[in-house]
Amino acid sequence: MSFKRFFPAIVANLSAALSEILLMASSAWLIASAALHPPLSSLSIGITLVRTAGISRAALRYADRFISHKIIFKLLDDLREKIFLKAAKIFPLKSGRAHEGELLHDLTVSADLLKDFLPRVVLPLSTAALVMILLTFFLREPLLPIIFLANLIPIALKAADDSDYREKILDFNDGRDELTIFGTKPAIKMLNQAAKEFGEENFKLTARKINFDTAFRVFNTAGFFFMLLKLSEVVDTIALTVWTLIFLATLEIFAQIPPAIRTWKKIRSIKLPDEKISAAQVFTTKNAVEIKNLSFKYADEKIFDDFSLKIERGEKIAVVGESGAGKTTLLYLLMKLFVPNSGTIAINGKIEASTFTNYIFSASIRENFKILHENITDEEILSALRTCELENFDINAPIGEDGANLSGGERNRLQVALAMAKDAEILILDEPTAGLDRKNAEKLIENLILATKNRTLIVITHDSNYFSEMGRIELVH
Repeated sequence: MSFKRFFPAIVANLSAALSEILLMASSAWLIASAALHPPLSSLSIGITLVRTAGISRAALRYADRFISHKIIFKLLDDLREKIFLKAAKIFPLKSGRAHEGELLHDLTVSADLLKDFLPRVVLPLSTAALVMILLTFFLREPLLPIIFLANLIPIALKAADDSDYREKILDFNDGRDELTIFGTKPAIKMLNQAAKEFGEENFKLTARKINFDTAFRVFNTAGFFFMLLKLSEVVDTIALTVWTLIFLATLEIFAQIPPAIRTWKKIRSIKLPDEKISAAQVFTTKNAVEIKNLSFKYADEKIFDDFSLKIERGEKIAVVGESGAGKTTLLYLLMKLFVPNSGTIAINGKIEASTFTNYIFSASIRENFKILHENITDEEILSALRTCELENFDINAPIGEDGANLSGGERNRLQVALAMAKDAEILILDEPTAGLDRKNAEKLIENLILATKNRTLIVITHDSNYFSEMGRIELVH
């Protein structure tokens, strides 16, 4: 965030703070002077100054909020765009959907916190520092910088760590089916313990924060009182009254420093999603798919190292490998859902894909097709369903959330039908025979080969027994 963008708001906030100090100082001078019963004419300047300071304070406070809010909303728009552009590059996360939800939550919280950086960190700290500098210049008082620096001590306080609690919640969410089958009692006990530990830590830190804030209030008050004692030896009663109210206004400004420091620490801990790998080089190819020297890894686990692959247009290929060999990862790379660490990937033509974990929308079969293929006709829908042995299904009947009303085999075949409904030049199917018996699996493969006669077909599978009519690529991890 550029300081230049904050400068107008800093000037407006400082001007509003100084106008408030001026109002209190002029009011103190007027009250103290009036107590001596001077001629009314001698107070006219003070009365005018108080009125001017009051009007200026109201106008400058409005300007301060107007300018600050304008900058905040502009920064928030820019921030959201930056965050979601970065997030879009790394979705889907390699750690799974639950952690995608965690990241989206953090993005929302982080954006909300970052938008407060100007009003809750920059303005309080800059105004307090500038007021301290001005008062030090006029008073030649070395105690003021000491008081200001002492209020920065909260930078050493740590925040409560809820990572263990959150990690357990996410972990148990991923394994909720197993917990339903075997019982949730151990998980609840562990969550309760994690929540208890976090609560105790948070309580201690909150108590410490309250104690610190109280101590700062006492320290600040004592410091300013000591300065007033020194001033009382060199100024008259009226001037001492003026400085008393100036110090009271400054105390309120300094009281904002510890909360600003704590907010700054929270903001510093935010880790925005960032792309730490280079995008694959793009090059042209006459083939359907061409991969050169591809490298890719999850954290420290290397999946592909200097991997190359060439698939000709119209070719039918079965990509075979054991679990963990990188079959589905290869699909995600080809679909540009993952970005390789290095290497080149070229796709010649439109590509459609079906993954084993595709989401089924909670609507009718027709609506599912139209969500993915806007202008598809009913005949095209029925043709895709026939290929996948689903022609007897009512395309207007609701199929439940994520296809809950379908069996595992029916759900998987619907995913295949959704992928192949339009004439994309390249069709990638991930485990299309999962959940099917041998007879239905062989029939589905036979239909797919016939239906994709002029198209490139890539089938990702751990079992190549059904794919004797196709070429074969063995992935070894």
